Amino acid sequence: IERMKILAYVICSGTAGLGGILFALDVNSVQPAAHGNFYELYAIAAAVLGGCSLRGGEGSILGVIIGAAVMRVLYNAINILGIPTQLEFAIIGAVILIGVIADELIRRMAANRRAARES
Repeated sequence: IERMKILAYVICSGTAGLGGILFALDVNSVQPAAHGNFYELYAIAAAVLGGCSLRGGEGSILGVIIGAAVMRVLYNAINILGIPTQLEFAIIGAVILIGVIADELIRRMAANRRAARES
């Protein structure tokens, strides 16, 4: 089990490093203080939209990829509709909130169905 943990950390570190290199190539600069601000918010929103539970233990890679695509469409829609960029984080926060509420409702409906079957 320890080898698996170490391997998981090595893989995650390697992909994070590769992602950082690709990001630096995309923006043509490396400034740690200026780049990466609030990207965790986008990652959380993509995961929630992709079906991952904030409680953990649920979700899939395909779901997160779909969630990231939806986030990109949402970002483009914000730009096309001319919504001020100051509201972008509020919209993303609302998307996360809607995803969490939907996750909770689905979880409760599934629990009710299980209880109805057992009785």
